[in-house]
Amino acid sequence: MDYPELARGALEAALADHVEVLVEGYDEAVTRFSGNAISQNVAKSVVECTLRVAFGQKVGQATTTDLTPEGVAAALRRAEDIARSSAPDPEYLPPPGPQEHPEVDAHDPATGELGPSERAAAVALTAGLSQEAGVDSSGSYTSGQRRVFLANSSGLTTSQARSFAKFTVSTSAETGGSGWAEGVSHRAADLDVEALARRAIGKATTGGEPVAATPGPTTVVLEPAAFAGLMGFVAWTLDAKEADEGRSPWSGKVGDKFGLDSLNMRSDPLDPRLAGDPMTEDGLAARRVEWIESGVLKQLAYSRFWAKEKGVEPTGFCENLVVDGGQGADSDLVSQVEDGVLVTRFWYMNFVDEMALSITGMTRGGLFRIQGGEVTGALTNLRFNDTPFGFLKRVRAMGAPVLTNTEFDEAMVCPPVVIDDFHFTSGTSF
Repeated sequence: MDYPELARGALEAALADHVEVLVEGYDEAVTRFSGNAISQNVAKSVVECTLRVAFGQKVGQATTTDLTPEGVAAALRRAEDIARSSAPDPEYLPPPGPQEHPEVDAHDPATGELGPSERAAAVALTAGLSQEAGVDSSGSYTSGQRRVFLANSSGLTTSQARSFAKFTVSTSAETGGSGWAEGVSHRAADLDVEALARRAIGKATTGGEPVAATPGPTTVVLEPAAFAGLMGFVAWTLDAKEADEGRSPWSGKVGDKFGLDSLNMRSDPLDPRLAGDPMTEDGLAARRVEWIESGVLKQLAYSRFWAKEKGVEPTGFCENLVVDGGQGADSDLVSQVEDGVLVTRFWYMNFVDEMALSITGMTRGGLFRIQGGEVTGALTNLRFNDTPFGFLKRVRAMGAPVLTNTEFDEAMVCPPVVIDDFHFTSGTSF
């Protein structure tokens, strides 16, 4: 399908003052498995066109999967009708003009076209290793590609193609032990399925039957997925408008130090580990932004509207996130802990008090006792209540950052860390 031609036709037919045309094609296939066997294999392929128009400050939007000239024209008229009947949006800005977007190497054709047999082979390998170890495995292997073309009435045109692959495995043993591992990349060849499977199996079979853990302030080693989940809450709350209006935990805190000197967090679309998005949600060129530097909050996230109000450059939102670290894997950090716990990941995370940036969640995928620098046994899960304003000041050590995923399926480059006095508040029976 000729995406530029489709967009050009819509722009020429539009009656509105301003027009944005986004054409997005999405191919995704998933092989799911449970009980050491494939349970489902599904695939979908969708192309849709979203048209956003404005008469002055009155904005309307419509989306269609009917990409015939008649279907796109009907969606365009629908968007214009919505705009005419809508109240003015005081924060609307005309679309940006031409941009110089960074060139991001995010598409691997072999991954975009990965077939069910390749995914099935990965599952078969995992199932075989699980059966040998006497554990049950479940999870999924997702692969596909996304193609985007954006054009607007201000002269901007840009496109991007990106591929994706994600292998996730959860394991359970008869002892009650559990494990988890996940790999993500825009290249399926980067995923070491055997290593991921062995990691999850090893967690399920380590330490025997889980015993009850004691809540309270605890030294923790957080694997990258666990720490990334926590740092996601930092990133999502850095909106400058909310902070300036007193509706944010970051109000008045730009320039404040709240983490150790080695803590740095940035958006970097050109980091080769991440293969980020080259543009923001409205087509602006993505750029490197330092959000946290040497433990100090340096920058809040400015939309185009709020940047214009404040006379600063827009940053876009906190995406393409990279958190710097130190050296070594989580196993190296374990050796530095005399008494504590190893956390594989968190789940069911949410705010307790957003204005205080207080977060709660549960451990999952394997929780382990550390004694004398070694993992000595499996533990039942714990719930935590803590805040980045506290635990980031108690980070004792950081390992080497790796590409991982948060609970909310957002990729991030993040290290494992050691945190003292992490606040666990209650336990579970599993």
